[in-house]
Amino acid sequence: MKKKRTAPKAPKKKIQKTGPSTATTMILVLFFLMVSAYVIYQILENMHSPYDVTTAYHYEANDETIFLGYVVREESVLPTQTGGVLVLRREEGERIGAGQKVATLYSDDTSKEIEAQLDVLYEKLEHLNFALTETEAASMGAKLDNSIQANLFSLQENLHTGQHAALEKDISELKALVVKREFSTAAVSPETLNTQIAETKSQIKSLEAQQSKNAKHITVSGSGLFSAVVDGYETVLTPEALKTMTPSKLAGITPDKNINSNVGKMISGDTWYYVANMDESTAATYKVGTTVTLRFVKELDRTLTMTVDRVSDSENGQKLVSFSCDEYLPEVTLLRRQSASIIHESFSGIRVPTEAIRVNDDGVTGVYCLVGMQASFKPVDIIFQGNGYYLVEPSKKADDTENTSSTRLRIGDSVLVTAQELYHGKVIEL
Repeated sequence: MKKKRTAPKAPKKKIQKTGPSTATTMILVLFFLMVSAYVIYQILENMHSPYDVTTAYHYEANDETIFLGYVVREESVLPTQTGGVLVLRREEGERIGAGQKVATLYSDDTSKEIEAQLDVLYEKLEHLNFALTETEAASMGAKLDNSIQANLFSLQENLHTGQHAALEKDISELKALVVKREFSTAAVSPETLNTQIAETKSQIKSLEAQQSKNAKHITVSGSGLFSAVVDGYETVLTPEALKTMTPSKLAGITPDKNINSNVGKMISGDTWYYVANMDESTAATYKVGTTVTLRFVKELDRTLTMTVDRVSDSENGQKLVSFSCDEYLPEVTLLRRQSASIIHESFSGIRVPTEAIRVNDDGVTGVYCLVGMQASFKPVDIIFQGNGYYLVEPSKKADDTENTSSTRLRIGDSVLVTAQELYHGKVIEL
């Protein structure tokens, strides 16, 4: 019996290693260690550097006193509405006339949808009547174009400044202007327009008949500003109460928890108030009838001119001071307990760190600036001291003229801040 011959096995191939060689790896590790050591050296060197350089820049500061107080207005809370779907019709801070609608109470969601349809039909009817009475299409077209352009500018400005309520109004007006512009150029006969007007009026009459039983309009009896926010202070913080309020009464004031409304409130009168407790020495600087400049710390990015309305008698070392203002500000309707700063004086100058101010051997006050690789002394006059900084201006010459030489401090100069000894012309190695 013949034995089967087996084929000889092929020799095993050596698998070649991939990746960097050991020598390459060692070189990379060594390079990484060298870079790391250099970075650490630079950090340590900068940490122990005796010199710090900062840039001089223009800055405005105020000499001010900050208080925590309350905004007070003449307010009347609107009755709460129940038994349906309530929809507010006014924007926060919007001025409303007596008898005008502020909200609508619908019996159900269907009634709310019908009201939206009516709003569309009212607008359509207005545009149809405009088209019917338009007799000078060319002239009116040009006027509408100008109005559209002005509206676009207003929209852009309100968008940039974040005036959202005014922005929504601009958009609504722009839509109406565009539709009117389309009607002014459309070749529609008076007969066709009259037919469309009659149809629209019929639709409105039918829907209004349905709504008469399903919608209740909430109106106001007097004019004023509308606010949807009721906080309970409406009856305890009033202009009348401010006439006799004491510092302890203001310090312990709390909102009336029984005051609430899902509709909002009306703010009447043209005058609003800000009231705060102050120590006797501070309150003594305010005289009734004088004006002050006030800025709310967070809410309003603007200054207000207010009149000192009342300074109370002393109580436990404090006095109550109230200020009044008759400037129309829609944003004030949302303010109540607020921090405000009363600005006594404003300053403008070049800001430098407190540590940068030096007095040289001649008794002249100034700062050392880095010019090239040397310290250059530049005389200054201090005009205001803030928290960790001074506002300064370049010193003038003996004849009170401007110093225009190289020793004049300018915005953008590199100011040296250091505890080390400095002198004019010293070589600086950073």
